[in-house]
Amino acid sequence: MKKFRIVILSVILGLLLCACGKEPVYTEAQTQRMNNAGSIATSYGINILEAIAQQPDLLFSTPYTDFTYDELETIMRDYVGFNVDGYAFANAIDSFDKGLAETGAILSIGEPVVTLDGSEIIVDVECVCEKRYADVEMIFTNDLYNPRMTSAAFNARYTMGEKMSKAGLNTVIGMGTVFVMLIVISFIISLFGLVSGAGRKKDKTEDGIDRAVKQIEKNETAELAGDSELVAVIAAAIAAYEGTTSTDGFVVRSIRKIKRQ
Repeated sequence: MKKFRIVILSVILGLLLCACGKEPVYTEAQTQRMNNAGSIATSYGINILEAIAQQPDLLFSTPYTDFTYDELETIMRDYVGFNVDGYAFANAIDSFDKGLAETGAILSIGEPVVTLDGSEIIVDVECVCEKRYADVEMIFTNDLYNPRMTSAAFNARYTMGEKMSKAGLNTVIGMGTVFVMLIVISFIISLFGLVSGAGRKKDKTEDGIDRAVKQIEKNETAELAGDSELVAVIAAAIAAYEGTTSTDGFVVRSIRKIKRQ
């Protein structure tokens, strides 16, 4: 029993040791690059993005959307000293604009948490805003003296209750949309049944008429078959009356007796 307990404790200890990974060890140059990227993000990177998001025409009194991506890169590099990718910078401004609408203005910027991921340096910063907290993520190239910002995002932080409430609302809207579409589809299918029923009713009516006509013709043919000699005489009389000797131009279909008073 004791051996079994020892084995169990050893396995648990091994799992705990595996779960506790070692912190990465960076070289002096890597540490300097990471510190430089973190300083750029917190010193002026976040402030510049917030300022342009709140005042789009801050650059030369012209909306930043009027500039091309290359022009944005040149303006940021030569006039502000902020090396950025133009496309990423424009998207970052949009992200800050949408995020600040929910959080309000940034009141304070926290300490950066910097990680090195291959050729990229990722900087995560917590910001205290007027309405709620926000998380800013900025990604830089792994350069020593002039790292280039290749991505940035501003994300409002929500409480668990707010997330659950938003998820529930999205679920209700989604389910409601599905039920409405099912009702519409059911109504359309019911219309197909009415159309096909009308078609079948019309077909049945036409079939009944055809059968009635055929029955009448059959009855008339039967009546005439019994009076063939009388039919021939009547046909000859009609031909003589019309001034012709042929009876091919007309057909005697029925003979009816007229009651005379």
